[in-house]
Amino acid sequence: MQWCYQPHHFTGGLTVNDQSTDADFEVQSKLRKASSLVLDLLLPQVEVARICAELKYEYRERIYHPMITVWLFISQVLSADHSCQQAVTRFNAYRVAKGLLRVSSETTSYCKARGNLPERLFERLLSWTAKRCEEATDQAWLFQDRIVEMVDGWTLTMADTDENQEEYPQMKSQKPGCGFPIARMIGLFSLATGAIQRTAVGPYRGKQTGETSLLRTILDCILPGRILLADRYYANFWLLALGPMRGIDLVARAHQLRKIDFRRGLKLGYLDQLVAYHKPARPKWMSKKEYDQFPCLVLVRHLKYKVEQKGFRTREITLATTLVDAETYAAEDLAELFRRRWQVELHIRSLKTQMQMEHLRCKSPQMVRKEIHCHMIGFNLVRAAIMASALKFGRCPTRLSFTGAMQAIEELAACLRLRSGRGSEQFDNLLETISELVVGNRPGRQEKRELKRRQKNYKLMKTKRNPNRNRYATAA
Repeated sequence: MQWCYQPHHFTGGLTVNDQSTDADFEVQSKLRKASSLVLDLLLPQVEVARICAELKYEYRERIYHPMITVWLFISQVLSADHSCQQAVTRFNAYRVAKGLLRVSSETTSYCKARGNLPERLFERLLSWTAKRCEEATDQAWLFQDRIVEMVDGWTLTMADTDENQEEYPQMKSQKPGCGFPIARMIGLFSLATGAIQRTAVGPYRGKQTGETSLLRTILDCILPGRILLADRYYANFWLLALGPMRGIDLVARAHQLRKIDFRRGLKLGYLDQLVAYHKPARPKWMSKKEYDQFPCLVLVRHLKYKVEQKGFRTREITLATTLVDAETYAAEDLAELFRRRWQVELHIRSLKTQMQMEHLRCKSPQMVRKEIHCHMIGFNLVRAAIMASALKFGRCPTRLSFTGAMQAIEELAACLRLRSGRGSEQFDNLLETISELVVGNRPGRQEKRELKRRQKNYKLMKTKRNPNRNRYATAA
């Protein structure tokens, strides 16, 4: 009889409940840090000026200076409309509430101000928000007192311009003018808070554009002592070797091409063994100096279990991990940890669907990357509000609704912009509202991937739009 794992509803850490284990004064300190991050980003923030000074970016004091521009950009990606016109309208309401003269409703100045900002400013702001979220993390949300970071990739499209097509070409199967530029991205998400730590973007196709290649560009950002949680695509020798080389452990599903025999390894338990992965030949993308730094072999732990829950597509899972201590890291705990990897799919869905990041609007690669980072900063802002609510009301942050939190934040932002007063009461109302929007626990829920609403029966474009328009105009 094989060992069967039955997933149960997660409420906090693997061995804790929703209640915080930190002392009251520490919880209050973390609550202040999470709350201050939310309030800092909902209004023009001096942190932007500080980073500009460190980057030696010089600017003149104009209406759309960097603090105003970044604030408007973040509020733009958090709004339902996402248009520059609404951002300028929102800015005018803010100025009138402060007793200042309104500016022109034209978006030209605002768009130029966004284009003048350096990309490094947005990268630094993302790192700053991730650090603030990490400082507010409750000890009860960690796995074995260790920070777990989830990695996964996704794609997105953008405005069809010549510049975007040159840097992020469309798919080969699409005819010129009938597709959109497409980019591949990966992100590092905190398992405890959901905040995104780091991101990398590249073309969808071509050499060194895969998810593992993008991950290698940001590996230095993963601190020693952390655990990397990933799917089977990442379970290769080069990432598993990060354990002995950098002190970063990997938990992933075993790669589908690796043949695993539980009769040959060193037994740690039932369907739980220790094996050695030998260093393969040097790949073309790796230099000889870098290749020589890797060890000749890596000890990897394999464990296999069955999933007996209706609605789960996979019935049998084999994990590959560098957490080889079976006493410290029990097989049941690792199975539960890998089940929580699905959270990263929900975070990506929040980015692409709730925050409308699936298709970007900017028309140049530089602005596309800025727009991506603004989405990430806005995502961390929402996660910080969820963290603050979880800390105040003793909830688990993964159980609170992202969409509900984003809607509540938009209402609070409007109150702060218009100086409606009672800011403290409004923020308390925000946290209480988020705490009430709990995501339901529906184990075994099954929904087929089918659409009820029929799509419009329009023909697909097979030639460029301009020739079609000219042909119809001539016929008319």
